[in-house]
Amino acid sequence: MLALKTRLVLVTLGLLVAAQSHAAGFAAPTSVVGLSEAGATVADGGPVSSFADNPADMVFFPGTRVGLDILATRPAYKVDNGSSSIDASSNLQILPDLFVTHRFNDLPLAVGLGITSPYSINATWPAGTFPGQSSLKNDLRIIDVNPGVAYLLLPNLSVGVGLDYYQALSATFGPNSGTGGGVGGNVGLFYTTERFNAGLSYRSAASVSSGGGSIDLPSRVQAGVRYRFTPRFASELDVDWNDWSNARLPGYGSLGWKSALAYRLGLSYHLNQNLELRGGLAHEGSPGNSSSFDAAVPGTSSNLASFGLGIGLGAWHYDIGASYALSGNTTSYYPGFAGTYKASIFNFGAAISRDF
Repeated sequence: MLALKTRLVLVTLGLLVAAQSHAAGFAAPTSVVGLSEAGATVADGGPVSSFADNPADMVFFPGTRVGLDILATRPAYKVDNGSSSIDASSNLQILPDLFVTHRFNDLPLAVGLGITSPYSINATWPAGTFPGQSSLKNDLRIIDVNPGVAYLLLPNLSVGVGLDYYQALSATFGPNSGTGGGVGGNVGLFYTTERFNAGLSYRSAASVSSGGGSIDLPSRVQAGVRYRFTPRFASELDVDWNDWSNARLPGYGSLGWKSALAYRLGLSYHLNQNLELRGGLAHEGSPGNSSSFDAAVPGTSSNLASFGLGIGLGAWHYDIGASYALSGNTTSYYPGFAGTYKASIFNFGAAISRDF
């Protein structure tokens, strides 16, 4: 048993080291547990933060659950414009997320609220990067206020629906800047047995108004299965479809992107009742193409690796996690912004939660 534990620990640690990758598009992770398992959590249901991926699962957990996740992301972008290779400057972005769910004692019903930071961009290209352009600043920060409700259809099957109100806290793209709001929605299904979970979630497209135009966000479908091989060891496989074809940013208009698939594998192992190891790998397809606009955020493909820990101390639970991604190259011939782009991103975070 000790040898098995040692092998599992080494494999999980190796996930972080073996990675190549970067997150496609400009979506940001919304939970530390999700970050730790490469985003493969639509069929998890265990942490309160899984509400962000699938609102249906909260009805299986009695009482009130509260969680606060603090994530940080640091992107790095590079472009080869034909004459030189230039790095964009970027700042560390702090992205807080809050989750509250409550299951009613005498009803097959639960309600929840998530406040997350699902989209983020931060990069400034220095003057001379693109012909005839001064320095080009791209900055986006959106929060999602997401109330939801879940209902138990059958002893093992639930459905959940939610409303997404998006608010742009900052939206600066070149000379265009402004703030505004927009509305979308989400729906999910969750099925669970002693050893097997399945989850399906859909989040609609949304358009967020801005002083320089609109920020059009993609629709997303997530499907996943989670299997517990033993009471201690579980794995999950997810497939995501993101429709970036409608993506727009103020001042730039349509990015000319396309829909893209992502494949995610998450692993978790309980060393004991109070300590859990997590890891994950993901591949995200590129939404960009040779005619797309990539100067705001490169639309590259990516491979991602992650690692995390869950620690239980009495009534409280703590999570830490990190991921790293390094993209492949994408070449764009968009007039005035042509070049070969590359990106990397490092995410890390910590969370605290409690059941009441």
